[in-house]
Amino acid sequence: MADSQDTWKEIQAHKSRQLSLREKLAMRKKAREEVVAQVAEIIGEPAALGPPTAKAGKVESRAVEKELLIVLDEATLNLPVNLEALMVEMSKVQTNISPKLIENLLQKFSAQMLIRIVSAVSASLAGVPGQKAPRKRKHEGNESEEVGRKEAKKSHSEPSIEVGEVDVLTSLLLMQSAKERESKKLNEEIVQLLSQPTAKEQSLVEKFKSQGGAQVKEFCQFGTIGECQKINGVNQHCGKLHFKKIIHKHTDESLGDCSFLNTCFHMDTCKYVHYEIAYPEISPKAQPSTISKKTEGTILYPPQWVHCDLRNFDVSVLGKFSVIMADPPWDIHMELPYGTMQDNEMRNLQVPLLQDDGFIFLWVTGRAMELGRECLTLWGYDRVDELIWVKANQLQRIIRTGRTGHWLNHGKEHCLIGMKGNPTNINRGLDCDVIVAEVRATSHKPDEIYGIIERLAPGSRKLELFGRPHNVQPNWITLGNQLDGVKLIDPEVVEAFKKKYPNGYNIVKGKLPPPT
Repeated sequence: MADSQDTWKEIQAHKSRQLSLREKLAMRKKAREEVVAQVAEIIGEPAALGPPTAKAGKVESRAVEKELLIVLDEATLNLPVNLEALMVEMSKVQTNISPKLIENLLQKFSAQMLIRIVSAVSASLAGVPGQKAPRKRKHEGNESEEVGRKEAKKSHSEPSIEVGEVDVLTSLLLMQSAKERESKKLNEEIVQLLSQPTAKEQSLVEKFKSQGGAQVKEFCQFGTIGECQKINGVNQHCGKLHFKKIIHKHTDESLGDCSFLNTCFHMDTCKYVHYEIAYPEISPKAQPSTISKKTEGTILYPPQWVHCDLRNFDVSVLGKFSVIMADPPWDIHMELPYGTMQDNEMRNLQVPLLQDDGFIFLWVTGRAMELGRECLTLWGYDRVDELIWVKANQLQRIIRTGRTGHWLNHGKEHCLIGMKGNPTNINRGLDCDVIVAEVRATSHKPDEIYGIIERLAPGSRKLELFGRPHNVQPNWITLGNQLDGVKLIDPEVVEAFKKKYPNGYNIVKGKLPPPT
């Protein structure tokens, strides 16, 4: 339907352009005739007293002069033109015209600066300069005739340059000299040397390269296997990941895709189409790739976590960390499936005890963006950067119908990056400040953030605040009130934790932090 409407609009636009073009041509023709009439009146001489035959000849010459101006002003006339071709054109308008009269009129036009005669022998014309020349002739008088004669003599005496010779001269002038070619070659070599990665950069990239090669596959842009085969015109589909439709008894395919896809809360009753990934069958002959063993000097611990309330838990028992990430339950005045914290409770968190030198990644949304910046300042951080997560749906398309946002549907989230002190062993410029990743459960942040942080500060201790079971990561300690118990492996942390809480830590919901 949309294609037919677009076609109809294009047809109407084409018709309107044609009509406007015809109107313009008619107006130009009318204006040209008026100008010719004015020219004839301006250049005309007063009728002399004499016999009627002389008066009739004068009227006839004026009519021929008017017709000659119209012929010269025609757009279809190819200039320059010789006298013979001009006589043929004039014979179509009026018969019995003497060549002598036409030649005299051409000389008259040339003197009036209306035309320029290239060759006096053949009387060929170079062009009509314009329609303002008669008025100029009226003001300038005999001076214009003198200039016209000089130009005619100059054009007759100077040899003309052919079009082919002009092309050859232009190509010769555009060719690079030997010095320019040498300079360009030197610049290209310098750019090539500067663009090559250094040995340090290559070793850094090799350090973070996935062992055994990349274990991810790209999604096909055509979606389903059927669409891929249909568009590519082959029986076999490409080697990328595809989706397959989930069709239930209540599904109506004519309604199209569900706006929320795999995040739909009513998938069991939703009549719109949903999708799941069509995983390829694993071949039994496929052999696992050989993974080279790398020896690292840094001790990496398995995931560790503590089930606690951050408002009253003593975080000093955990020690110091190089990177902290927090996804706080901001009070953003919306219905959420989890509890939120008041602004003052966020300001009073014991974050300053966790770091002397390092970075903090603070997720913010809605009105919490300004509050997050305020908290960074209170905790002793300088905001140095900002990361944006652009949300994509299950089909890897930009989300347009989100569930958040008071005025506009939110299709992104912000992560403020703060720095404290003077952190060391930091890799700069390895990653971009934009993540494009799929939306999952509520407040489930993309896993790509962990890779960015690890490449920024490799092999160092990291802490996540307000984490959930899906957030636990190797070499990370996760704190949150939705975790399962306490699991600590680092001997120093275990010793400090037992010393602070000899009988174990019991979370008390709603307990305020002790007064200071």
